[in-house]
Amino acid sequence: MATIHLYLVRHGQTKLNAAGRLQGIYDSELTHTGVRSAQRLARMLADVHFDAAYVSDLGRAQQTSRIITALHPEIKKPTIDVGLREFNFGGLEGTRNMWIVKQVQKQLGIGTFVKLMLSRERFATLLWVFNSLDQTRGAETLVGVTDRISSALRRICLYESQDSQHDKNILIVSHGLVLSAFLYQISPRELPTRLLKNTSVSRVDYQNRQFKLIDINITPKKRA
Repeated sequence: MATIHLYLVRHGQTKLNAAGRLQGIYDSELTHTGVRSAQRLARMLADVHFDAAYVSDLGRAQQTSRIITALHPEIKKPTIDVGLREFNFGGLEGTRNMWIVKQVQKQLGIGTFVKLMLSRERFATLLWVFNSLDQTRGAETLVGVTDRISSALRRICLYESQDSQHDKNILIVSHGLVLSAFLYQISPRELPTRLLKNTSVSRVDYQNRQFKLIDINITPKKRA
């Protein structure tokens, strides 16, 4: 039985990331820092032979994907998959991160807020916060975003494994919260407190219809 090796990449830093604003279906281009870190990640992955690549439909992920695949002539053209797009923040899109923190501290108290964010359920708590503060009720739920990304990755793995007796390396370029939702589902204790860094790569194997975490939140080192 062939194993599908997923390389799950979060895009490079964007202008909205640098400004400390929520960025889900809103989009912005990579900063100079984001481009440089994506180039470092591309060099880190240069020796991996990819059998296929899939990318979110959002521009920041596609920009990151182009930088990585420039060093991989074996990839003719990445497949765009809407299922890989970022968490939808609803009416909170573009909101400053610090405004979110202040609102939660005001409602729960700083002690309770810190306790929740340090607990094992911190990721579920974070998404609950977004839903509770979004007055438009347009923000995705934990169940909704988890089902979406899990279904997308399972579909990709099933497609890539059909009629194949050989292991495959598949590049996935997506986003921080949606990839965190997937990793939280399969290995909640391993998800970093501050979630996934820009231009990080996490490795997950798919075999016998099961996902297994191999590495998480690995980032390329800066040159001395």
